[in-house]
Amino acid sequence: MCSIHQKSIYVSLFLFVSFALPCFSQPAEEQAIVQANLLSKAFRDAANKVIPATVKVQTVMAPSGMSRRMLPFDGPGRSPNEGLGTGIIINSQGTILTNNHVISGAEEITILLSDGREYKVTDKKIDQESDLAVLTIEPEEELPSVQFADSDAVDVGDWVVAVGNPFNFESTVSVGIISARWRTVGSIRRGDFLQTDAAINPGNSGGPLLNLHGEVVGINTAIVSQTGSNSGIGFAIASNTVKWVAAQLGEKGKVERAYLGVDIAMVDAKVAATVGAKPREGVYVNSVHGNTPAKEAGLQGKDIILAFNDHPVNSPTQLQSTVERSDLEAEHEVTVFRDNAILKLPIKVAVMPQNMYETTGNLLESQAASYRDRQLGLSVITLTPDAADKYNYQGLEGVIVFDVVPASFAANAGIKPSMLITHVDDKPVKDTGSYAEARRESSLTDGVKLNIESEDGKQEIVIKRGAR
Repeated sequence: MCSIHQKSIYVSLFLFVSFALPCFSQPAEEQAIVQANLLSKAFRDAANKVIPATVKVQTVMAPSGMSRRMLPFDGPGRSPNEGLGTGIIINSQGTILTNNHVISGAEEITILLSDGREYKVTDKKIDQESDLAVLTIEPEEELPSVQFADSDAVDVGDWVVAVGNPFNFESTVSVGIISARWRTVGSIRRGDFLQTDAAINPGNSGGPLLNLHGEVVGINTAIVSQTGSNSGIGFAIASNTVKWVAAQLGEKGKVERAYLGVDIAMVDAKVAATVGAKPREGVYVNSVHGNTPAKEAGLQGKDIILAFNDHPVNSPTQLQSTVERSDLEAEHEVTVFRDNAILKLPIKVAVMPQNMYETTGNLLESQAASYRDRQLGLSVITLTPDAADKYNYQGLEGVIVFDVVPASFAANAGIKPSMLITHVDDKPVKDTGSYAEARRESSLTDGVKLNIESEDGKQEIVIKRGAR
């Protein structure tokens, strides 16, 4: 009788002889075609597994709802009061998940199934912070539904498949890879994003991003583009966030997020040198708010948070996503680097206050002069010493963003509160007055160039008309 180890060797040899050896006898061109066909089959199988559970979301806007420029998904021939997006069926009883901006301002929402059946939405629950919405229809029979994957297992370079209804072309499939993890997007306050080069266009939002097993790893939500169409950078809300938000909405009708009460930033080379840490390892604590779980636990400014419940964190988004889904009833542990020592601090998180997202301007210095750039859709305030200390902008001049209008030029370009604008079209900005003067001389038609400082470092953003 042979051992289990021997059996495994025999099986391996059999598979090698059956599948690998014939390849050596084939010309290189034929081998390449075989491999390409296998990859094509993987794409095809993944898409076919999910297309029956992918739906079209059609909306009719209320007279007081969003204007046409705010509608995320206009298709050819659609009236100014109609919108279009994508959704997925997440259980067989008729629960649909999509983006909140797909249905925001809608007076009537219709779901079109892949087999042509139509249903009116009878109930909706939304979470503006993550831009997700759960819709209910009442089908006569059970419907096909999607399966979710663990998005924490997704890595840069993994193949992904996007399915949706871009420009009203139903069940369109595009293919790409995961090009980055733990991204943040525009004015969407909470949620971690997968970045992909799979083609995502107006009409795709709310649709699934799949792995090669046909499992949902994300919900396609946004693109970065100078034209309004795909430019190779798309974003999908990671499936672990999607599952958690959908469960919260289903159970409570709202989302209760946990929080620590800290202002945080990336550990860049400058910060790392200051505190004796390693760059890009952990999350830097700028400051700790009073009367918060972080304060009670003993967290301090200049701490480096290395892990939460032994789960390593290396970006603010990763820490926020990990914390907000944590159990509100349990005690947790924060691993901190402080004064060249590793500390383990017990902490009990709390429900994030409703006023957590009051404008940064109010948090910084309410009496300081502000300027509202209505054309770009943002408001700024002159950088003060307190703000410079708070957001690690010491030694810099400029205006700090304290409000961004959803779906505005600024939001679509990725501008977020707490970012510092130092130049407009290469003109130095020292205060709100010089910002306003520089903006008067700039043109959205030609493109407005903003030099930005943020927790992610320096970047140059060009905002141009037509980039919605």
